[in-house]
Amino acid sequence: MFKTFKTIINSCGNNFTYHSKPGKQFTPILKLDKNISPENVQKIFQSVGWKTRHFDDIKKSLEKSILVVTAWDKDSLVGIARATGDGIFTATVWDLAVHPEYQRLGVGSRIINCMLTKLDAYGIPLVTLYTDCSNKDFYTKLGFGTQFNKIISMFRYRKQ
Repeated sequence: MFKTFKTIINSCGNNFTYHSKPGKQFTPILKLDKNISPENVQKIFQSVGWKTRHFDDIKKSLEKSILVVTAWDKDSLVGIARATGDGIFTATVWDLAVHPEYQRLGVGSRIINCMLTKLDAYGIPLVTLYTDCSNKDFYTKLGFGTQFNKIISMFRYRKQ
C-alpha cells in the first residue's frame, strides 16, 4: 500500500468568487474528501450526460482513488475529479465533471489546478488523463500536452 495523501492535503484555497448569472454570485468551496455520497456524484455525472453507474461502484472508485477534489456551492456538489495511481511515479486524472450551470466559470480549472498542486506536492512526476478531443484546448491551457510521435494510448476493454 502506498502512503496516504492526508499528511499533505487539507485544503485547496477557497478564496475565489464567481458570477454565475448577472447579479448573482457564488463562492464554490473546494474540498478534498473521498466520503461523498454516491447519489451526489451520480447526479453530477448524469448532468453532463454520462451513463448511470452503480452506487457501489462509485463508492469503490472514490475509496480507491489517491485524491478526490470536489467543488461545492453551499451544500450542493457542483464539480468533481479524482486521481488514481501508485502514489510514487504516476497518477491519472479521471471523471472531471462540472454541473452545466457551473461550466465556463473556472470551476473545472480550479479543481484540476488544486489536484495538480497536491500531486506535485506529493512528488509525483507524471500526471496523465484521457479526454475527448473536444476538451483538448481546456487541458492544454492547464499544462497538459500531447506527444503523438512518442506516446500512444492503447485500450483493452473486457469482453462482455
